[in-house]
Amino acid sequence: MNKQNNSAAISRRQLLKATAIAGTAIAGGSALLPSSVWAAGKNQDAAIAGTETWISAQGNADTGYFASWITDGEYQPLVQSAASGFRGHALAQHSGRPELLVMFARRPGTHALVVNMLTGEVEQRIECAEHHHMHGHGCFDQTGELLFTTESNYQTGVGKLVIRNTRSWQVEGEFLTHGIGPHDVHLMPDQKTLVVANGGLLTHPDSGRKVLNLDTMDPSLVYLSLYNGELISQHRLPESKASIRHLAVANDGTVAVATQLQRPAMTDNRLVPLGAIHKPGAEMQLLQCPESLTVAFNDYMGSVAINEKERVAGFTSPRGDIAAFWHMDRGELVGYHPFHDVCGLTVTRDQQYFVMSNSKGDIRLLDALSMKEDRSHRLSFAGKHWDNHMFTITLPDQAV
Repeated sequence: MNKQNNSAAISRRQLLKATAIAGTAIAGGSALLPSSVWAAGKNQDAAIAGTETWISAQGNADTGYFASWITDGEYQPLVQSAASGFRGHALAQHSGRPELLVMFARRPGTHALVVNMLTGEVEQRIECAEHHHMHGHGCFDQTGELLFTTESNYQTGVGKLVIRNTRSWQVEGEFLTHGIGPHDVHLMPDQKTLVVANGGLLTHPDSGRKVLNLDTMDPSLVYLSLYNGELISQHRLPESKASIRHLAVANDGTVAVATQLQRPAMTDNRLVPLGAIHKPGAEMQLLQCPESLTVAFNDYMGSVAINEKERVAGFTSPRGDIAAFWHMDRGELVGYHPFHDVCGLTVTRDQQYFVMSNSKGDIRLLDALSMKEDRSHRLSFAGKHWDNHMFTITLPDQAV
């Protein structure tokens, strides 16, 4: 493909090729607590073959950085890790080979790691092209043949989706994201559209995470054609200093949007809603809550996840030590839960619980209907430091 052409030509054959599932025996790990969560999930969701697994970037400067995953052992949950050499951010599971995950470097890193969860081995290290850096997120197409990563050319500030094939992990092309600082990206349920969170923030590796364009930042939510990168639609929030960072997508195409307010760039001190919902064909709906709760978020939402069964979107604020939950259709706040440095957020496979993680190695489960914590399912992993995001995936039963 012509890497300079925004309309990278991707064959329809590639995008529609059937997926193949592979699996072998899982490597050992250290056991900690009873696996009642996984046992309950299997009993309630027996129609889905495979083992429920939670994955996250993990570690710190003292212990090192890893891609880590928690899965069901014979008696207790197992934690397994693959050393990365860099701090990770989000992860994505290969669509065709579910034993493979990719961990993306935290902005403004330049690496990604391909890990085989059955063996614990690193199969590939991905490097950005010259003058590019990653923004911590990526997604696969339906077949798993293509990987899309959010990146920027830090010389020009242009935001891109960089496309790699998953046979060699080499770059095949790129799409413009029609904005600066693209962060999160997801494949929409129609399997032919990508939704991208343009954070609007210009950064450069030489200055770390310092924002270089606070006065002119322009965050947006964009929908692009998977086939040629054509811009389908672009949406903005009323507050231009609310950087659109993280997304979760429901089966009906509803998108939950988490933002981080750049308060130093504002001309006043008013409170700004940090969560929003976007439904197909509509404008974004801000999620309202009492002022005291908005203040508690400290201008920062870290992760977002959707519970399909209850139609609830959850948001975490590590700076506020709190997670909050809204009904996606009514736009109503349905609950909140204090939890120190909470950031990772996912949903159990049976949709019964929200799963929250923090940097102390703790995990809490919140009933998605009652919004109350199930204290009997508390987990604590000594020496582990869960990072920004946690995801629920299913591994083949052969992995157990």
